[in-house]
Amino acid sequence: MFGSELPMQTWLSNLSNIIPGLKHSDFCIPEKINPGTDTYLVPSPDKQDLQFHFPVIIKSGIMDTFPLPVSASAGAVHAIIEHCKKTSMKDRKIGLLHGITTSNQSRYAVNTEPCTITSSRSNIASNLWRADDLNTVVPGGIKLGIRGAIPNLPVNPGNISRVVTILYEYIESMVNCVNHVPEGLIKKEWEATHDQQVLRKQLAKIGLVCFIGDGTRPARRYTRHRSWYRIAGPKDGVHVPFYCPTELSPVEIYLKGSNRTITGLGIRKGEIFAITGSNAEGKSTLLQAVLAGEDDHAIGDGRELVVTVQGGLMPDATSIELKGDNLAPFFDSLPPGMSGSPSSAYGQGSGSASMASRISGALRKKSPYIIIDEDRSAQNLMVPCYMSSSEIHALATLVRNSRELLSDTSLILAGSGMELLIAQADRIIRFSNHEAQALSVTMYREGLSRHYDLLRKMIPEKDPGEERSHLPVGIMIKKQSVSNISTDGHHA
Repeated sequence: MFGSELPMQTWLSNLSNIIPGLKHSDFCIPEKINPGTDTYLVPSPDKQDLQFHFPVIIKSGIMDTFPLPVSASAGAVHAIIEHCKKTSMKDRKIGLLHGITTSNQSRYAVNTEPCTITSSRSNIASNLWRADDLNTVVPGGIKLGIRGAIPNLPVNPGNISRVVTILYEYIESMVNCVNHVPEGLIKKEWEATHDQQVLRKQLAKIGLVCFIGDGTRPARRYTRHRSWYRIAGPKDGVHVPFYCPTELSPVEIYLKGSNRTITGLGIRKGEIFAITGSNAEGKSTLLQAVLAGEDDHAIGDGRELVVTVQGGLMPDATSIELKGDNLAPFFDSLPPGMSGSPSSAYGQGSGSASMASRISGALRKKSPYIIIDEDRSAQNLMVPCYMSSSEIHALATLVRNSRELLSDTSLILAGSGMELLIAQADRIIRFSNHEAQALSVTMYREGLSRHYDLLRKMIPEKDPGEERSHLPVGIMIKKQSVSNISTDGHHA
């Protein structure tokens, strides 16, 4: 009878029959789990494989071995996870991590994709296996989200028993791998994360919003699973490191965790710091490293010595819907098609209006820093333009006439074309052949003035065609009519 039909059996619905078989004296599944979220065993979209994820608590005395703060333990977890990823490529016992027994291992390459972020307040790189809330140090051990894939099987008692055996042996082998991670590696990564977190807290006390350590390698290598600069790994091959020019007074920092002293560039609270140079020299790349400095990075990432305070902003000119957004002090009146007032604008914002809203919001919230990348900015909002309305005030004009608008917010900008904005900077570095060089602000301003003198000479004098354009309309029509009649009296 239809009313007596049993519900369809699935692997997910049989978790209660599987989890009890995954207990061991050295590991266990925690009592509190979220089936379908942090605990699952489900078919792949094509039904070929069974994809799984189980939170596993591994008993360990790691906290006793390394008396370092738990707040920085993400570095230790990172070292453990990356060691397991590498080992899985040569040890079949934990090859399920990348689906070694399936017919499509490339599908699970994301499980072994390296990750060089140890911790972040942002929910980034969530597709990667990395230290986070599901992979962390817990009282009495380490909690890891053990994942992987096996060939799909029909749901029946015999296969349930078989899958339990497969998963148990896999988890047992993974635990064995975890227990063989070199202690020195765990300690170094833990210390590196601790160094970054401590320095980030100290920056405000020493009047900085960012520190870029000498030897930093900010250029990135993008992959299928790490296609954003924030999570991308270090560039391969030739990679010119950053060193603070001596003219910019390098800052000396002592790192207590690793017990060493480093030097580098300190970007000061409330200053305008400009990065300039020709195309493809690494200006935007350094800006991206500054923003990524809000995260903690592993040794070898290239940005582990870039530390930035939290809460900065990199506004761009992407058009957004404005809903009571503040466009002041950039706009004295609203552009056509918008309603409200400059302090409370409504409607679809242009690139410049949208960027003005973002910058105004950051200043109102007293963000510690604002990053301006010329390549992503509305040029007519950055520098005054000849054809711009007098009711629109460019950022260069605002900081020139009302520097107090920035208050304690640092303005970090990079570009070569927004010269009038760069001219307002307190300090400037120039990239040449990818190397950072100090550039005197006075020399830059004097050189820019001479450059503008040359540009004036490029402006043509009166165009001969203008004489005709100034004639009364009736005369112009008559002349056009005559010129369109051929010598035989017919229209051409």
